[in-house]
Amino acid sequence: MHSSIPAVVVGGTLNGLGVVRSLSQGHMPLFVVETTRQRAACWSRYCQFVSAPSLAGSPLVETLIELGTRLATRPVLILTSDESVDAISAAHAEIETVYRISLPAIETVRALADKSKFQLLAEREGFRVPRGRTVSNSDDCSQIGQLTAPLILKPADKTLVLAGLAERAVRADTIADAEQAARQMLRQAPCLIVQEWIDGPETEIFFTLFTCARDGRLLGLFPGRKLLCSPPMVGTTAVCAAAPEVTMELTAQTQRFIERVAYRGLGSLEFKRDGRTGEFVIIEPTVGRTDWQEEIATLCGINLPLLTYRAEIGLPMGPPPSLAPESPAWRASLAFRPPVGSLRPHAKLIDGFLRWFDPLPGIYHYAYESGARRFWRRVGRACRGRSH
Repeated sequence: MHSSIPAVVVGGTLNGLGVVRSLSQGHMPLFVVETTRQRAACWSRYCQFVSAPSLAGSPLVETLIELGTRLATRPVLILTSDESVDAISAAHAEIETVYRISLPAIETVRALADKSKFQLLAEREGFRVPRGRTVSNSDDCSQIGQLTAPLILKPADKTLVLAGLAERAVRADTIADAEQAARQMLRQAPCLIVQEWIDGPETEIFFTLFTCARDGRLLGLFPGRKLLCSPPMVGTTAVCAAAPEVTMELTAQTQRFIERVAYRGLGSLEFKRDGRTGEFVIIEPTVGRTDWQEEIATLCGINLPLLTYRAEIGLPMGPPPSLAPESPAWRASLAFRPPVGSLRPHAKLIDGFLRWFDPLPGIYHYAYESGARRFWRRVGRACRGRSH
């Protein structure tokens, strides 16, 4: 498929790199919007770099409108971060005059992006989620005692974590520890969600990556499994693979979610299988954007960014694609090794950065981001130390 209608990807991290490589199969003009060229995706042979002062708020909206007007073809817009989703959702009517992008209603975006609001929505709609309580001040900490330890505490607003202003998650083994952790976290975040810990190792964390048409029709869905997280248990995906063995159950839960919230566009759900009951519990959704490990779906034969692009420009859509028989695993970098015995026999492990057909992102990441930049930071710290 060749198309003259461009695609614009907001964000050049590993997430954006996977999206660029996925979309490159459609042979359309590709642009990556970033604040700096020093991001892996900006070195890909498949895209052009577009500078933006910010990937959030009105500066992002203004940059995108200027770019879309200049391209004059109403490009397809794909987002890769929560800050960008917030900005584009708030300016959706304005953005849609120059871009093609499907998003849920702004009220739905806000409800799914905020962990405390999603807890209420999930309980109201009957989704399986951990028991939880919202904590927004010291007085609310008394409600934590209504739950059963161990517990996990997270800022309700994920953008605080991405900005480095709050911890991603804290596990507490007792109620007293949880109350103490909540009071400390409230100094960083105005609202927390405290949930009961779901028993089981991190290899029991699953996810569905999906995309929906403007009419809510499911265009494609990929069921995956985390094999390693960084940091362990509560961090981002370090190694993952397809999970065909749970396709039916996770697809059913995901389709029900899509229907109940009137979902549109790209998204995902994260699940954990309860070690005591065997049930899949929704840990959190991702709304309006691709996920960190999005490329694993493409590597396994389900190219969700390209499906989204095709739907947005009005190309005929066939039946949803299925998993390739020989599906590889994906890792975020060479620093990560899957647990022994976690990969399927003969499964190939593919690095998120290194590809022979698109070498510069990998060279940049491993030679600069993981090497030279850290070296010069250490030199800088040593020099500052000597000057005191």
